[in-house]
Amino acid sequence: MSFTLRVGHSVRLGLVGLVAGAVALACSGASTTGADVTDDGGSSGTSGSSGTSGSSGTSSSSGTSGSSGTSGSSGTSGSSGTSGSSGTSGSSGTSGDAGKDASPATKVTTVFTVLFENHDYAEIVGSANAPYFNSLIAKYGLATNYVDSKVHPSLPNYLYMISGDTQGVTSDFDPTKNGFPKDVQHVGSQLIAKSVPWRSYQESMGTACKLTAGGTYAPKHDPFLYFTDIQKGAGNLCANTNVDYSQFPADLGAGANRFYFITPNLLSDGHDPTSNPVTGLKNSDAWAKIEIEKIIASPAYLNGGVIFITWDEAEGRNGDDKAKVPMIVVSELLKSAGYQSSVAYSHKSWLATVEDILGLGRLATTTAEPNMMEFFK
Repeated sequence: MSFTLRVGHSVRLGLVGLVAGAVALACSGASTTGADVTDDGGSSGTSGSSGTSGSSGTSSSSGTSGSSGTSGSSGTSGSSGTSGSSGTSGSSGTSGDAGKDASPATKVTTVFTVLFENHDYAEIVGSANAPYFNSLIAKYGLATNYVDSKVHPSLPNYLYMISGDTQGVTSDFDPTKNGFPKDVQHVGSQLIAKSVPWRSYQESMGTACKLTAGGTYAPKHDPFLYFTDIQKGAGNLCANTNVDYSQFPADLGAGANRFYFITPNLLSDGHDPTSNPVTGLKNSDAWAKIEIEKIIASPAYLNGGVIFITWDEAEGRNGDDKAKVPMIVVSELLKSAGYQSSVAYSHKSWLATVEDILGLGRLATTTAEPNMMEFFK
């Protein structure tokens, strides 16, 4: 912090023979320049000297916040100044320790990810069978050259999303089989290490941390269960972080987390009926219209949220690309309505983007991976 001191003084000389008289100094007061104040908020992204941006949403005249040091040229942190229980600085909170290609600094504070199943890019984009998904594409953003892990079926793609590697998996199985759980770092490990609140929500899971399939719930769609630090974590960690989707509304309303990973059940995510992918797509589109709109209406979204909507894997039906799936990016912080990018991205790029937004650092598997920060202002 720097100070500017303006000093006014007058000297009155006494009678002849006195070397010096009384001197009165009147200070006009020290003025501080707020632009020289930077409070490194670390992974929480808090800004301003007090750690919160206050009701006005102004962080400091320089706009510096978080460890990346920038929050946009205006220096304002948005109208709310907060993003729930995480204590972030609102819609201008920076991403913390940015990784590769993390400029411009993001104002995103909360990440929602919703994962659907088993449809090709060409089956969704522009299709009359997916009116809601296409309305989001028109209003928000779309990565037009986004691919899955290029390994099938579902499980390797889910593992690839959160760890940057398929872990050698080429089939679906429950998380206690075939050498699993594995002691490998993943985004859940990073979130825990940085004390970033998070949860994975599984529709029709019922019992928290359920490790076996049942009804329309499939543990292969909850990749966090496949890693040792989660499945066998101390303090009931697995059950506290991998829960039934019925807990999502309350958490959303409370702004309880900064990372929400959501998987609909086998009927809602488009997986079933496997013999009729058109019906599956229509079902998932109808589910999304109800559930995504709830997120869009929430303070957690409106004050710096982003919703990543994608599909675990392509199927290559009708001669379609066997790896290409849509990645829809929904946020009020996008560069422009209907923004589209043809840059080559993948599920690993999603991971890199989440790491950079939340200031998690990078896993070894994502060190050189480009993020998708181009979508944001």
